[in-house]
Amino acid sequence: MNFVYILAQILAIVACALNIVSMQCKKRKSILFFLIIGNVVGALGLILLNAYTGALIQFVFGLETLVNYILEIKHKKNTSLLVAFYIVLSIVASAITFKNWIDIIPLVSAILHTITIIQEEEKRIRIINLSSLVLWIPYYIVFYAWANLATCLAILISNIVSIARYDIKKQPTNS
Repeated sequence: MNFVYILAQILAIVACALNIVSMQCKKRKSILFFLIIGNVVGALGLILLNAYTGALIQFVFGLETLVNYILEIKHKKNTSLLVAFYIVLSIVASAITFKNWIDIIPLVSAILHTITIIQEEEKRIRIINLSSLVLWIPYYIVFYAWANLATCLAILISNIVSIARYDIKKQPTNS
C-alpha cells in the first residue's frame, strides 16, 4: 500500500463521518450542510483511486447540494429548470469519464441524489438517499475502495437508524 492509497482511505473515513452526521440531523438545512462537505471529501478520495466518474459525480453532488443549501437559507424552492440542469450535468460528467459498464452506477446514483436533495420533507430525503447508497456498493468493490465501501455501509446503517428514529411512527401497544 502506498501513501496515496492510504490517504484515499482516510478521506473516505472522513467523508463517512460527515455523511453519518448528515443523516442523523433532524433539519433539512443541517442535512444538506454536512452532505456538501462529505461529498467533496469523498470525491477527493475517489480521485486518488482513479475512480474519476465517481469522483466527478460526487463533485456534482456537492455542487447540487450547495445550491440547495443556499436555496434553503433563502427560503426558496428548486425550479424544474434547475433540476433538469442537475440531471444534464450528471449525464455530461458521466459521459466525459465513461470507460465501462460500472461507470453507469454513479450516473444512476446522481439522478437519485438529485431527486433526494430536492425533497422538502426530511423523511423522503432519508428514504431516497438509501437507494442511492446501495448503488455505490458494487462500484467501490470494483475499484478496491474498501474504506469507501465500509463508509457506504456505515452510512447505510446510519440512514436506516435515522429512518427508524425520525420517520417510523411508533405504534401503541395493547397492554
